[in-house]
Amino acid sequence: MSTWRWILHAADGSDLRGSDEFESKEAAEAWMGNEWSGLLDEGAETVSLMHGDEREYRMGLREA
Repeated sequence: MSTWRWILHAADGSDLRGSDEFESKEAAEAWMGNEWSGLLDEGAETVSLMHGDEREYRMGLREA
């Protein structure tokens, strides 16, 4: 069974770090909902949600 995790990306697109792993997409998305502003403070501009080795989607952390 594949787990879910986030990859944090800097403004230039480089990877900053990965998050902990989550058992479900919902748990990963709930974590992001709670943590996104702190991740901006850490220097992340975009994040990718990974399911195993596959990227589900990539999104920006700043409000549109």
